[in-house]
Amino acid sequence: MNQEMIPHEIVLSNPDIEVRFFPLESREHYVAPHWHNSLEFIYMIEGTMITQFENNVRQMYKGGEFSVVNPRAIHSVKVSENKALVLQIPSAFMEKYVPFHDFLEFSVGMHPENEEDILRLEKLKKIFTDMHSVYDTRPDAYLLRFNSLLYDLLYTLVHHYSVRLTDNDITRRNRSINKVRDIMRYIEKHHAEKIVMEDIASHFGYNPDYLAKFFKKYLGLTVMQYLYEVRLNRIVRDLQETDLSIGDIFEKHGCTNYKYTMQLFRERYKCTPKEKRKELKGNF
Repeated sequence: MNQEMIPHEIVLSNPDIEVRFFPLESREHYVAPHWHNSLEFIYMIEGTMITQFENNVRQMYKGGEFSVVNPRAIHSVKVSENKALVLQIPSAFMEKYVPFHDFLEFSVGMHPENEEDILRLEKLKKIFTDMHSVYDTRPDAYLLRFNSLLYDLLYTLVHHYSVRLTDNDITRRNRSINKVRDIMRYIEKHHAEKIVMEDIASHFGYNPDYLAKFFKKYLGLTVMQYLYEVRLNRIVRDLQETDLSIGDIFEKHGCTNYKYTMQLFRERYKCTPKEKRKELKGNF
C-alpha cells in the first residue's frame, strides 16, 4: 500500500518494463481489504494463500495454482509461508493493447478436465517460469524475450480465460463497489476518532442495519473489524517509523481500549508490539 495506507494500492511498474513482475517469498501475514487498478496474477510455487473477494467469496491457492485479481476488485489476502511469482499489469498497458479490457473479467480454472485445457494451463505456468528465468538472468536482448512472453500470456488470457461483461453488469458492479470504497475511505480518514455505526450510517444516509449487512457482504468483515484493521496497520507503521511509546501510538490511532487492542495485535502478528518494533527496526 502507499504511504498514507489508504485501501487503494499504488502499483508501480519495474523501471525497464511496462508491468510489475517480481518473485515473492513471504512469511505468514495478512493484508487487509484493498484494491488497485492493475490486473494481478500470482503464480504460487510453494505454500498457500487465501484471497477473499467481494460478496464474501473466498478462494484458497496452493503450489502450482494461479490467483487472479481483476482491476478495482476489493480483496484481502491471508498468506502462509510461501514462494510465488507476481505479475501486475497496469490499466494503461491494458488500454494500449486490449482497448475493451474494462469489459473483461479474468479467471483461471485450476482443474481442467479435457486435454486441450490441461495443456493450455501448463503453458501458462511455463510462461511465468520462463519470464522469471529471463528477467532474473537478463541475457543480451532479454527485453525482447520477456515482452514476447508477456504478450503471449496476455493474448492467451484474453482469448481463453476471460468473459465479456455487459454494460448493465459493469454499472451494477461499479455502483456497489463505489459504495464500499466510500465507506472504507471514511473509516480511513476518521480511524483515530471514536466511530460508531450510527455516525457512519448517518453520514452516508443509510440505515445502520443496511450498512452493517452491506459492508459485511462485500468485505467479509464488520465495520468495526475493518476499523481495527486500519488501526493495526497504522500502529505497525508507527512502530517502524517513530520512537513513540506503544501507549502513545495506541492512543494516537484511537485505540483507547489497550487490553483489547493488544489482544487483536497478538492475534494478527503473533507477537507483542514491542517484539514487532524490534523485528521492523532490525534490532534482534
